[in-house]
Amino acid sequence: MHPEVLEETPVLEIDRFNLWYGEKQALHSITMPIPIYKVTALIGPSGCGKSTLLRSVN
Repeated sequence: MHPEVLEETPVLEIDRFNLWYGEKQALHSITMPIPIYKVTALIGPSGCGKSTLLRSVN
């Protein structure tokens, strides 16, 4: 495989992910590729779902 292809290939891809706690929807249609060999940061205000998304991937 060419190095260019590897760099464009996501190691993980989240596509239209939703998470519910009972009747409360915590995450709404999250879509994001996590590229291989790149640093990815989740940033946002307190309570926006960063940790919830990370826990659901784990």
